[in-house]
Amino acid sequence: MSTPEDQAPLGAAADDASPPSGEARIEDGSRHESDARQAGNGSLETPKDPRDALSPAVRRLVRQFDLDITGIHGTGPSGRIRVGDVMNLLGGRTDSGKRDAPPRLAIDGDAAEPSDGAGLKDDAELAAGAELAANAAARELTVPAAIGAPASAAAPLSTVFDCDLSRVLAHRKKLRGENVELLTTSYVLTALASALDAVPEITAGQPPRFGVHVTSADGTLRWALLDVAAVDWDAALDERVRAVDAALRANFDADVAAANLLVHHYGEIGCVLAAPTPLGEGHTASVGIGRVRREVVVRTVDGAETPRLAARCYLTLSFLADRVPLHHANRALADAVRTLETWPD
Repeated sequence: MSTPEDQAPLGAAADDASPPSGEARIEDGSRHESDARQAGNGSLETPKDPRDALSPAVRRLVRQFDLDITGIHGTGPSGRIRVGDVMNLLGGRTDSGKRDAPPRLAIDGDAAEPSDGAGLKDDAELAAGAELAANAAARELTVPAAIGAPASAAAPLSTVFDCDLSRVLAHRKKLRGENVELLTTSYVLTALASALDAVPEITAGQPPRFGVHVTSADGTLRWALLDVAAVDWDAALDERVRAVDAALRANFDADVAAANLLVHHYGEIGCVLAAPTPLGEGHTASVGIGRVRREVVVRTVDGAETPRLAARCYLTLSFLADRVPLHHANRALADAVRTLETWPD
């Protein structure tokens, strides 16, 4: 059995016969690398960071939303990840607040990237991605706040009554024979002013000052201010409605800034059921008067049901529920309707 010393060439030291173990590893590594080149017909490449293949827009989104790109399926050429691929994963992600993309180290592949508009495309993707990301973050952050926080201004509610104006129109017809023409609006204001005595919170405890908005059949709009304090409310109902009508006509086109309750009379057009009628600035409620319509109703006369033609209209009271309880709003409008439906001949 021979030793390494026996196998060494003449005149050579034992250490010269075989290279150190470190050099052997280097030589073996070079041999394996050469074999790998031949097997793959190419150069052995060092694995790259996947983020290096991303466009600036995608890298910014990845950093901004702290995304793991290993699970993103790219739909671009050669599986490249696009902005749309990232946006599909955002969903409920929260913005991490990292606005700047991480610095990118220069690699050999940079020089091989296409230059035919690729930079412009990245800029466009960057702008689009930033906008989409901002919108997603805004939805994520603001929607729960909007749901959980109380509204800054309560939305008005509306109570609606179907009022029979047959007796009112009969009274108007009677006065017309005396050459006295009263507005239907005047009848409603007279009944409403009396009803508000029981629900003072509708006008914040102040005497009613009606800002009347009257729309004629041709769409003409006029405003009038009616201060009920100027009317003698101890007089008979017939005298009161005449006084209200005179005051209303005298104040058409007046400034209604002093009003504390708006009354919208739509005349022959419009509908008061579509939405609450507008409230004035700082007001608690508003009233809507719909157009008069003719329809057949069934009444009980002497114990027998009898059909007859009636003149009806909708009356609405829109109000802020945090200032006027619903049952108070119903009471006020019900009292006004009762006065109109039982108007004396």
